[in-house]
Amino acid sequence: MQVQRLELLAQRRVENIIAWIQAFASLEELQLALDEILNDFQFGVDADDFEGAVDRLAFALGFQGQRPDKEWKEGPDNPWAIRAGEYILFECKSEVDLRRSEICKTETGQMNNAIAWFERHYAGTNVRNVMIIPTKSVGRAAGFNAAVQIMRNSNLKKLSHNVEKFFLEFRQYDLASLSEGKINELLTLHHLSIDEILEEYSEEPKFLSSN
Repeated sequence: MQVQRLELLAQRRVENIIAWIQAFASLEELQLALDEILNDFQFGVDADDFEGAVDRLAFALGFQGQRPDKEWKEGPDNPWAIRAGEYILFECKSEVDLRRSEICKTETGQMNNAIAWFERHYAGTNVRNVMIIPTKSVGRAAGFNAAVQIMRNSNLKKLSHNVEKFFLEFRQYDLASLSEGKINELLTLHHLSIDEILEEYSEEPKFLSSN
């Protein structure tokens, strides 16, 4: 198996966003593509559709995305390259019932396996491990082998809302002549800078006592 390693230079992010926007002939086409992504980027959606949306969202936000588990039948669902030597690893549980109270042992095991795969293929890089699942409570029989953040429903909705608001800004601009300065300004306005994506849309898990 030949794994194609994701790479991204930080300065390319805004260029990538502009290229993604300008690939559409009109704002209406862009809005349709964005709606398709965000409609699948929510709990209750089929796993393959959800993970596809996570992958497409990476490119819309100027990152590089990949689906190792789908392509090679091993590894995480959705790693993103967000800047040189820095990544987000997403393990997605979109089909989990919103009323579920705990993350189970099987799910933390899958996360641990995804992290181990990433460490093998991306040694020496920095990664934020994120499990997308409705609950942040880790069951007593479960556990993570590395630091993991949880993206719950409120986090998911917040990210989706801010992405939508960001792209709606372009209604007032000529898509053919967008400036890098304006893109950066709007990313900051809508809390979509790299640092904010790392910090604002996930939270620490809660480990339940075994006693």
